[in-house]
Amino acid sequence: MLEKVIAAVFDVLDVDGASVWLCEGPDGRVGRIAGAGGDISLPVGLTWNLDGELSEKLLEMRKPVIIDDLASSPLVPEDLREHLEAGSGVGAPLLMSGKVAGILTAGSRRPRHFSEADSAVLQRLASQAAVALENARLHTNLQALSLTDPLTGLPNRRRLQIHLEKEVAAARRGRSLVVVIFDLDNFKHYNDTYGHLVGDSILRAFGNIREDENWAMNLVARYGGDEFMSVLAESHVDGASYYVRRVNERVSADALMGEYGLTVSVGLAEFDPASTKGAEDVIQAADIDMYSSKSQRPGVPPLASPQ
Repeated sequence: MLEKVIAAVFDVLDVDGASVWLCEGPDGRVGRIAGAGGDISLPVGLTWNLDGELSEKLLEMRKPVIIDDLASSPLVPEDLREHLEAGSGVGAPLLMSGKVAGILTAGSRRPRHFSEADSAVLQRLASQAAVALENARLHTNLQALSLTDPLTGLPNRRRLQIHLEKEVAAARRGRSLVVVIFDLDNFKHYNDTYGHLVGDSILRAFGNIREDENWAMNLVARYGGDEFMSVLAESHVDGASYYVRRVNERVSADALMGEYGLTVSVGLAEFDPASTKGAEDVIQAADIDMYSSKSQRPGVPPLASPQ
């Protein structure tokens, strides 16, 4: 969407560069370039403090601003001046949900290039762009919600399936892969005895433990109910076993889970190209290993093995 907004600036105005700045920070007073294009575009990721007369006009008065000479204008912040070439510029606020969420800017190598008419055109474009960007943000947020477990904040089963299918495809090309299933022993008993609020707190605590022990390249997810899953890329059973030990040590040391004496059953499965066709096969192998482990542990009632 940012690319489309920048392309639209070039379509309607005679410019050499264009940028979309987003307002960030606790008070929205840090500008960051989220998208840029053109021969004199500024680097994406560049930040500057939104203060002074320029910010007052854009953020508080919510009016477009024309700068006739970027090299000498007092409106240009000092922390931004070194990144600007000589020429002129124009900026218009992006209003989202009644607040200034960013700034749409256009630049030219020529001083005094922009007119009030150009400013009005950019402001109209900024208004249209703000609606499009707000819709894109809403779509992104809804998509994130559809892939996230609302209780633990971990990826949900749908997100897990998408990720695991990609990792299985990579494993077919030679990358190692281990899937680990965690099941909270007798969790229904804790839910029924102490109530769902305690049960939810236990699920969140265990989710936090696994997320803390996770590496960036791996995925930890809530598989469903009291089952969780870890997808460990570039790992073998030995490495996965070490990861499981760390998680179990954290469970034993956790104040909440220790208070209720909660234990965890674990199942591991390493991708085997000779016997594994897809994501469901490796999940089933880990599930079978988990049920076997659970049935052999004292104090944990045996469950029927999954078909």
